[in-house]
Amino acid sequence: MSLQKRLDVLDTKIKNSKTMLAKFEKQAREADRIKKELNKLEKKIDVIKSLETGRKAAVLMLDNMTTMVAQKTSISESDLSPNKDGKPVKRLWFTTFQAKGDHIDIKGIALDNKTVADFMTRLEVSKLYKNVNLKTIKQKKINKLNLKSFEITCNRVALEKSKNTKESSSIQGKK
Repeated sequence: MSLQKRLDVLDTKIKNSKTMLAKFEKQAREADRIKKELNKLEKKIDVIKSLETGRKAAVLMLDNMTTMVAQKTSISESDLSPNKDGKPVKRLWFTTFQAKGDHIDIKGIALDNKTVADFMTRLEVSKLYKNVNLKTIKQKKINKLNLKSFEITCNRVALEKSKNTKESSSIQGKK
């Protein structure tokens, strides 16, 4: 009887252990499912962050390009003379601007070769672009004016996240 009682106690312990084991296995499966869901969410968040960074980078790049082209397009002060209306003469215009990844193609019209050279110099000096190359420059007659049609290629410099944050802060502060 004593052995039977001990056997019953052990059977009860085994039964309780199996019940607890089943309960813990269920909780472990639930924890694994939750971990997988968290991993999926983290991947989605990473995609959203990269899209957000890419969106901001494109805006910053275009903003930077427009400041390089806007109003003061020449390094020398003598080229900033206003027209007869008193407005500064714009000396360079983009006709096509294409950015694929880090590669940038720019096509445009300028008043003269010096303006194109000054623009290329500003691209190089900005440290945001590298490998600035003039593909072509051709004389083009528009409205009886002898203008220069040009094509420039360059590569955008990849900014580190911390550097990108500082850069965007400094650019936003300038506005």
